Amino acid sequence: MNHKLRQKALCAGLLSLMALVHCSTAHAQNCTREYAPVCGQLATEPAPQTFANRCLLDAAKAVWVSPGDCKAKAMPPVGSDVDAHGCKASAGYQWNEELQLCVRPWMSQAVTLEVAAKRRACTGLIPMQCLVVRERVPGKAPGKWEPLFGEIAGFTHVAGQHSKLRVRKDRLENPPADAPNTTFTLLKVLP
Repeated sequence: MNHKLRQKALCAGLLSLMALVHCSTAHAQNCTREYAPVCGQLATEPAPQTFANRCLLDAAKAVWVSPGDCKAKAMPPVGSDVDAHGCKASAGYQWNEELQLCVRPWMSQAVTLEVAAKRRACTGLIPMQCLVVRERVPGKAPGKWEPLFGEIAGFTHVAGQHSKLRVRKDRLENPPADAPNTTFTLLKVLP
């Protein structure tokens, strides 16, 4: 009898073990080793990855992205980041609508200058008569009047006449020792 009890207990244990194994594998998938790649995205990963087949993608609970291998986004070659206007962002250039040019904003920009009615004596390498200007920025109080060592290309100053101009302001990277580090070019005379 002892033998029969042991046999029943062993059978019951074996049945319990089989039921447990069946329950734990009921949710697992049996996938073939077929290689039919698909691209999928796991919620825990930042980039999509390639799965050998759709069954393995589903088993991993990934979201289908596309058929075939995931295409790695290739980095563009250095200097190939040209925009629609031909400006190279990697070199610091961007399109300036007003100037109709690709510019480095810290080097070239359009600004509004007021030019005083009279020149005043100033000294650079030699004594001369300089234009007196101040930059105007919308929403800000006018700056102080300062002598302009140089001229505004395209602008002819008329003594006794106050002028307001829209100009292109260019900073020079390596100006000559006896020249200003900024040049101004007339865009238009403002009313």
